[in-house]
Amino acid sequence: MSRPTMGMFSKKHDEDPLLSDASSDGHTEVASPAGSPPASRGRDDGRDLPHHTYRAISPEPSEQTPLLILSDDPTTHPYNMFVIRLMRKLSFVFLAFSVLMFVLLLISVFFTIPGLHSRGSGYLTMFFFLVSIGNLSISLFSFALPSRLERILNLVLAGVLLIDFIILLSDGRLRHQEGHMLGVLTQLWTIFTALWVVGCDAAVEWSRKGQEERVSGRHLESSQAKWSCRNWFSVFWTLVLTAVLLAVAVLILFNVAVDAYDSRISPPGQTVTIASADYDVHVYCNRALRENEHHPTILIEAGSTSAEQLAAQWLEPAVSSHDSPIYDYRYCYWDRPGLGFSDSAPSPLSAGMAVDSLSDALNVLEEQGPWILVSHGVGGIYSRIFASRHAADVEGLVLVDTYQEEYFQQAIGRPARGFGYFLYGLVSPLGIQKQVGWIFMGRSSRDRLYGRAEHQESKYLRARLQEQTSARTFTRNEIAAARAILPDDKPIAVITAEDSVKAIDGWSEQQRDLADMSYNSTWTIVPGPHEVWRTNAGAIAISEAVANLTVYY
Repeated sequence: MSRPTMGMFSKKHDEDPLLSDASSDGHTEVASPAGSPPASRGRDDGRDLPHHTYRAISPEPSEQTPLLILSDDPTTHPYNMFVIRLMRKLSFVFLAFSVLMFVLLLISVFFTIPGLHSRGSGYLTMFFFLVSIGNLSISLFSFALPSRLERILNLVLAGVLLIDFIILLSDGRLRHQEGHMLGVLTQLWTIFTALWVVGCDAAVEWSRKGQEERVSGRHLESSQAKWSCRNWFSVFWTLVLTAVLLAVAVLILFNVAVDAYDSRISPPGQTVTIASADYDVHVYCNRALRENEHHPTILIEAGSTSAEQLAAQWLEPAVSSHDSPIYDYRYCYWDRPGLGFSDSAPSPLSAGMAVDSLSDALNVLEEQGPWILVSHGVGGIYSRIFASRHAADVEGLVLVDTYQEEYFQQAIGRPARGFGYFLYGLVSPLGIQKQVGWIFMGRSSRDRLYGRAEHQESKYLRARLQEQTSARTFTRNEIAAARAILPDDKPIAVITAEDSVKAIDGWSEQQRDLADMSYNSTWTIVPGPHEVWRTNAGAIAISEAVANLTVYY
């Protein structure tokens, strides 16, 4: 067989100029032209290599060499560095801690875990942990893809959270409600996680650039030039989600700022600490008890709103007018836990538990009665329980379109109602509806604290959720016991709104059932809405009912 010609050999190697064949000891040799002995290059030990082996010729580095490094090249992956792997593992640990705290706080909404009670709603603290969870999750999603814009967004996020923290520390009422430990530490944790994400992203950027410079031998300004479309898509969604978190933090900041603005209004009367549960309730009495008081003290129990509305719209004008049958009567009212100026109570909170806190507060203030209880709506449940436990100090009850226990179970105890309050409360730290009402509808601080916008407050929503979760369990048994204990000769005046009779099936029969609790009772139906005192006829009917009960004093 004839030896191959030079042209034949050249054609073969033109197809792959770097063609090489591995030798038995792993070395290669440069190919020799046809017709000449193979070019041999010595090993380090001085021996000649076999003539049939080849060595690939490595090209010299050029300006195009860095372009051969792909974005997912394993030699430049940031996970090659121990520090980066450690930071990623710590991010998972921080995420697990944030999720654990969020779950514990979520449980505490329904059953308070010792050490996790918030005198506010608890929803704000939960939301801060949600921000930490979202931020850490986004960071882990694109951990190996650093982005300068993501770092900028997280620095802005940390700055917004820092302003939140400063407002919390500078406002005494907010600091009291959110907790000197729980609220403060939670906000510090959220700020820390935002800065941690910035640090991780910067470390990954430094790691990737350093390793690419080591491999290519050239200084690289950015490694993003070699990213694939998939990488850019991941970074795009990272930036979008981070921007959403930043928008959430800004909304929280506005909400906290509004709360701080509202806290300038001091509550009238006094706040009393319930030592057994470490929260405050607000009690107000219009004047001190006189030595020779001629009338019992009126004690107001409001319905679904704070007692300030009923007192301001009916009671204060009534006791101040010389023409009123209850002129110069002394009166007191209180805010149930979570309403008005009172703190949130630990969960669960039944009507009987709330009444116990009222009893404790009255004992601290040395208020012994005697009382005439005036209650509205769901407040009738609380008044009846209080009357059964303080029968000797209660001269009579005025039930103003109040709930009978059967309707209470149907209206208040519905699970769907509680779930709605929970969802509304969970997003309430954003304060969107509150801010719209403030900016565009002229809602004032008093509207938000105890007026027509009170239902937008987080602790109000938690109080209504507590009311619902206990309605068919603890409260149901407490109101049944109260009906059995309350003497059947206790004076009771039932005032019913005509609009409620027309709107609610069975309302008339339930109101009659309330009047039948005592053989010493009256039942009056007055024209007008559920808030009976808003009409002149309704306000007069309530005042006359109180005056008539005073006859028995």
